[in-house]
Amino acid sequence: MKREEKSNLISALQSSLKEANGVFVVENHGLSVKEMEELRNEVRPHVSMFKVVKNRLMKLALKDTDFEPVSDLMKRPTAVAIATDALAVTKVLVKFAEAHPNITIHGGKMGAGILGVDDIVQLSKLPSLLEIRGTIARILVEPGSRLARVSAEYGKKNQ
Repeated sequence: MKREEKSNLISALQSSLKEANGVFVVENHGLSVKEMEELRNEVRPHVSMFKVVKNRLMKLALKDTDFEPVSDLMKRPTAVAIATDALAVTKVLVKFAEAHPNITIHGGKMGAGILGVDDIVQLSKLPSLLEIRGTIARILVEPGSRLARVSAEYGKKNQ
């Protein structure tokens, strides 16, 4: 890879990091090309970038960002998921890791803290933002619908 290509890659990684709300590091050693493509397809809707990158280049991209502590997780050849929907990425990674023992989740960063494997597994069990919104909408609508049913029943009895 030429110096200019490396510089362009670092710039692309840095711009993805600016819009990210999470970064996750996985070791993909032992995955076939087909399995890696399957993983890419599953995480694609939730990431701005999922890429196997040389650790040195990724560490340069992480430097002076909120995600700089993630560079400590990069010891072996890894793939990095720069997430725009971090919670959804945790769900995909954990589900994929359960089905494919060749992939190892090293950790990541979301919000203020570094996440270990156990933290990522716990986050993957949380409901998604869409599910939370649906629950809140159901809670807000239910009293009104109960009132409408009671009123309708009352109206039928008094006719």
